[in-house]
Amino acid sequence: MNKSFLKTVSASLLSLMYCSVANADLQRFYEESTDSWDCGYKNSLGEVVVPTGLFEACGEFSDGLAYVGKIKKGYDEEGNLSYKNLQGFIDNKGRLVIPVEHEANDTGMDTDYKSFSEGLVAVYRNGKYGYMNKQRELIIPYQYQSAEAFQDGLAVVSLKEKYGAIDQSGKTIVPFKFNFLHSYSDGLAQYTESNHWNNGSQYGFVDTNGNISIKAKWDRACNFSEGLAAVRVGDYETGKWGVIDKSGNFIVEPKYDAPNIQTWSDAYYDDCYYKEGKINMYQYTDASKPHESSITRYTLDNQGNVISETFYANWDAVIKKYEFQSW
Repeated sequence: MNKSFLKTVSASLLSLMYCSVANADLQRFYEESTDSWDCGYKNSLGEVVVPTGLFEACGEFSDGLAYVGKIKKGYDEEGNLSYKNLQGFIDNKGRLVIPVEHEANDTGMDTDYKSFSEGLVAVYRNGKYGYMNKQRELIIPYQYQSAEAFQDGLAVVSLKEKYGAIDQSGKTIVPFKFNFLHSYSDGLAQYTESNHWNNGSQYGFVDTNGNISIKAKWDRACNFSEGLAAVRVGDYETGKWGVIDKSGNFIVEPKYDAPNIQTWSDAYYDDCYYKEGKINMYQYTDASKPHESSITRYTLDNQGNVISETFYANWDAVIKKYEFQSW
């Protein structure tokens, strides 16, 4: 074979590989400082693209952009020091394409940073949410008490303490009649008949027209994905997790202690839903003392079969495995 042809092919392949690396989404990384964890972004080669110290919050990439946040210090009308959480967005080259000037709602428990999805992002001002496009144009006015990301053309929002869903024009598709709705996923959204924050709330699923598809009877639930959803039977301390299909039937009986692991920063590892036919479940040697227990992670296929097991000596070992595996 002609050597010059081989060189040309090799150069083309190298060029394609470089372009793939250059266009890949950046990955967050963290560095411990004196009193906090600072965040930045690295590319797939491990090179720092966005150094720590620029932003105080870093989101994952969604719809080609990742949110970044800062805390703005100021003074209220009485002269007291006040803080405001602001967010903007970077692209996959680390460039700030939307300035850090959009308010992020401080819920009292955490900061409600929002991500782009299907070309729009929920934005917050004066206690109300609307939706903005990537050109920073307000597409849906500020009017909602809460607002979730668009999924399958619908976004769950709330008005007057009731939840419904709108399309990208702002038209109401699912009436505001639910005490709680979660974002749509795989054509279904979680709902509760009582207030979401009440102890004893039970979860079911509604379709994209707002019709009840699976009656609320689970004590906790994760979103549907690939036709399946993880649900919990029983309370937080003693309940067990299994997996149901869209008919509400168990393909995995409730026997696992958790579908994800919570970190020191209250973030979670594992998304609590199926991806590429797999989901992870966790079991503790002592479920009454999960932070002091050794843990086994079971990876299940979409038939509910265990396809791999990983043992961890303690909670910290799980977190360290995930915390640093990509950085």
